[in-house]
Amino acid sequence: MSEQSRIGTSFAVHQVPGDPKNKVVLLVNPPVYDTQYWARWSQPYGLLRISSLLAKHGYKRRELFDFMGVDGEGRVPRHRISVGESYGEREQPTRPAMPWHIAKNGQVLSLWKFHFGKTWAQFETWLDDHGFTSEKPPDEVWISAVMTYWWESVRDLISRLRRRFGKRTTIILGGIYPTLCPEHAAQFTDADLVVVGEVQEANNLWPDLSLYEKPPTYAIVTPSRGCPYNCSYCAQRTINGGHRSVRYRTAEDIVAEMRHQHETYGICEFAFYADFLLWDVESNFQRVLELLVADKSRHLHLHAPEGLDVRCLSKSQRLVDLMKAAHFEKVYLPVESIDEGYLRTMGRTHVTVRHFIDAVKRCEQAGFRLRNLDVNTFVLYGLPQERIERVVQTVLFVSEVVGSIIPMLFTPVPTTGVYAEHLPYFHERGWDHDLHMLNGKVYPFLEMNEGSLEDYIDLQRLMFMLNAQYRDRSFQLFGATEVARAFRHNLNNGFAESMFDLDEDVSSLANRKS
Repeated sequence: MSEQSRIGTSFAVHQVPGDPKNKVVLLVNPPVYDTQYWARWSQPYGLLRISSLLAKHGYKRRELFDFMGVDGEGRVPRHRISVGESYGEREQPTRPAMPWHIAKNGQVLSLWKFHFGKTWAQFETWLDDHGFTSEKPPDEVWISAVMTYWWESVRDLISRLRRRFGKRTTIILGGIYPTLCPEHAAQFTDADLVVVGEVQEANNLWPDLSLYEKPPTYAIVTPSRGCPYNCSYCAQRTINGGHRSVRYRTAEDIVAEMRHQHETYGICEFAFYADFLLWDVESNFQRVLELLVADKSRHLHLHAPEGLDVRCLSKSQRLVDLMKAAHFEKVYLPVESIDEGYLRTMGRTHVTVRHFIDAVKRCEQAGFRLRNLDVNTFVLYGLPQERIERVVQTVLFVSEVVGSIIPMLFTPVPTTGVYAEHLPYFHERGWDHDLHMLNGKVYPFLEMNEGSLEDYIDLQRLMFMLNAQYRDRSFQLFGATEVARAFRHNLNNGFAESMFDLDEDVSSLANRKS
C-alpha cells in the first residue's frame, strides 16, 4: 500500500473492515520522548472519546494502555535515553546516554532526553497479562499522537506492535501529529491508516473513563471545537479542517457529562479544553457556569489550563464572578508580548494590552487574589526575530500587574504561518523530517535571534525570580513601598555601574561560595 493511500480524511469507523461485534481493540496513549514533561491534565481524552464511539458501534472488547498514567503523587516515571536513537527494539541506549548539545557563539547547553511514562517492558508484560499475544493479537490498535515533536515514540511503539502482532492487527494512528504531518506519519511509521483531522462521529461523545482499572482523579471536558481567528503560530485551523466557525455543545450536555463522571467515578476536578472556550460566552460557557452554580449539591473544582481569552474576560464581570462562584481554582491568561505591533505581525489582532489589564482587574474584583498564583500569565518567548529587551519588558509588565509568570518556550508548529515562513530554514537543517528538533525546549530559532544561550536561560531565571513569594505575595518592582522606590532609584543613580566595576571581585566570591 502506498503512503498516500494510507492517509484517510473524513474518517468513519465503518471504513475499517470486519464486524465490530467480533472485534477486540487495544487503545494506546504512547510514551513521550522529551527533556521535560508536565504530567498534569495529560489524559488522552480524544482516545477516550474514540472508545465511547467503538462501544456505540458494538465492539466486543476494548482495552486501554496509557503510558502516561501518573503515580500516587501525580508524576510519571522517566529514564534517560540518547538523542538520535530508536527504541523500537531496545529499552536502554546502546551506549552511555548522550544529551542534546545546544550551542551558539561558544556557549553550550546540554539537555538530557528522557523516556517519560511506563517502560516498554511494562507494556510487554501488560500485553501478556491481558492475552494479547502473537497467537491472539487484537483486531485493531488505535493510537493517539499529540505533539509533532513527540513523533519518535509513536514510531517506536508501532515498530514494537508490528514485531509482536505482524500484519494481522490493523494499526490506526490519529491525533494532532498525523493531522498536521500526514505524509511524515505515513513515511516514518508503519501504521495501516493515518487519520487526518476529526473523527466527527466521536466529537460530542463523553470520554470513556471505564477503561481505567483505577478511576482517574480528574476528567477533561471539551465543550467546543474551532476558533474564528487565525494567529500565525497556531495550527487550530488545520486541526479543525479549515473551519472558522466555533461548534459548541449544549450547556446541558456538558453539565450532564460532568455529573456522570462525578457520580460514577467520584471525580471533582474538571479541566476544560477548547480552541476558544469563551466564544459567544453568554450563550455557551456562561450558561455552563450558571448550571453548575445552581447545582449546590456538588462541590466541583474547575480549570482551564490552556488559558482564557482576555478580551472576553475584560468585557464581563458577570462571567468572572460566575467563574469564582463555580469554583475555578486558578485563572490563566495569555500575554504573548506587550508589543502590539509585533503581535499584529503574527495575526494576533483581536486582543490588546488594555484587554489584559481590564481582565486582571475583573479577576481581582471577583475574589481571585493577585501575586499569589490565583491568577497566572503565560509569557511566550523564543519566537523568531524577537528582541530580548521586548521580552524583558513583557516579563516586568506581567510581574507588576499579576505577579505570577509561566514561561512558555515557542515551538514552531507545522502548517502554521510561522512554520511556512521559515520552512527554508527548517529544510536546510533537515528539521522538516526531524520534527523533534522543532521542540521549543531546544531553542529552534536560537541561531537567528539576537539573544545568546545565557540570555535565554537568564530570561527563565528572571521569571522564576519574580514569581518568588514571601507571605503569600511576590515583590512589586514598581510598587509604592520605600523598598521598591529604593530599588528603582539605585538602578538609575550609578549604583548599577559601580557593581560592574566590582564584577571581577563579586564573581570570584560567588565562585568560592559555589
